[in-house]
Amino acid sequence: MPLDLTTIDNFSHNNFQYIEDPFSFYALMRERSPAHLSGTIFGGTWLMFRYADCARLMKDERLSNARSAVPLRFLAPAQREEFADMLDIYGRWLAFHDGMEHTRSRRQANRGYVPFTDEYLEPRIQGIVDGLLDRVDPTGFDLISDFAFPLPAMVIADVLGVPAEAHADLNRWTDDIAHLFGSTSVSVEHLRRTRKSTRQLADFLASEDNARRSRAAGGLLHRLRETEVHGHRFSEHDVVAQAALLLFAGVASIRYLIGNSVRALAAVPTAERNLLLDPATVGPAVEELLRVCTPVSFVGRVAGEDFEYTAGDGTVVPLRKGRPLLLYVASANRDPDVFERPDELVLDRPLPNQHLTFGTGRHLCFGDPLVRQTTRIALSTLYRRWPALYVPPQETNWNNNLGFHGFTSLWVTGGD
Repeated sequence: MPLDLTTIDNFSHNNFQYIEDPFSFYALMRERSPAHLSGTIFGGTWLMFRYADCARLMKDERLSNARSAVPLRFLAPAQREEFADMLDIYGRWLAFHDGMEHTRSRRQANRGYVPFTDEYLEPRIQGIVDGLLDRVDPTGFDLISDFAFPLPAMVIADVLGVPAEAHADLNRWTDDIAHLFGSTSVSVEHLRRTRKSTRQLADFLASEDNARRSRAAGGLLHRLRETEVHGHRFSEHDVVAQAALLLFAGVASIRYLIGNSVRALAAVPTAERNLLLDPATVGPAVEELLRVCTPVSFVGRVAGEDFEYTAGDGTVVPLRKGRPLLLYVASANRDPDVFERPDELVLDRPLPNQHLTFGTGRHLCFGDPLVRQTTRIALSTLYRRWPALYVPPQETNWNNNLGFHGFTSLWVTGGD
């Protein structure tokens, strides 16, 4: 049905009306209500839709990243105790840390990641991509289930030094976590399933077998255990938590980015798609795909203190300590005040591309280099093998939450 400001109180990340076409909604909100108070999301949450507000608030030190418990706000305090062990793991994620704690954790994780340069990872990722594509039928295959679904879990498992063959379990566990953080409405049943998946993922990462495997492979899981910076080392619980964070942040993001990109590229002439095949032009092309096709719809924050923020349109936003705030990067990425031809895929858009897909300021996504590299190799290889890769008309099968926006299946053929 047509969107207007009298009906948007039914907006949620689990309403398929908005999952199917969020961009019309975002355009309406940027124009009519760029700072909007939702009375239904998390019991009352400000939603921000314009680029300038999202970028400013991402850097506002009065806002906190300690938001691991936001999806459980609907539970009574006593009932939240059931999920204390799950929240303990999420609370250790460096993405949910502030101030010096975030700086220390980020420095520690970055030092552990030092050996995993683009040059080191390039042949490893290429080998996984080629192995998956060698097995598909080019006369027709499901891009998601046959390729984009297993690929990121296999790549991140290889980086961690754990078995890539575990990709089905890694996908299942991280999908439950992604649904929790990508939704605005979850059931207690889903929370219990996510708690079980989180525990299984933690047990997998903490197992002695995987510790030995990672040590022998020089994997990131081992390096996170061994790296010391300024006398500080991660505890075993912290190691497991950061490895789980990398999987959560990377698996769904890469999967849906590949699917979203291929569908968008279907409308682009072959000559323009060839920009993905040239080392001189593939970088800007991937950045533009990150802008237009981002599966990550929003970035969350929590007010660390009581304060008022004045939005760009003059709206005064009263924020109370502990209340969540959602910054819609997928809307900001199409803001006409920042981007020319904002809704068009311009593969040669000049750098720097100012998209907010990975955030801005101190809290840039930890896994962004791996997302960029894996997506680049995946798309370049697809279009090098099949320059006329075709997406036939089909029913669209969307993921069930807007937080990670993408397809659960996408049928493609190798061309004419």
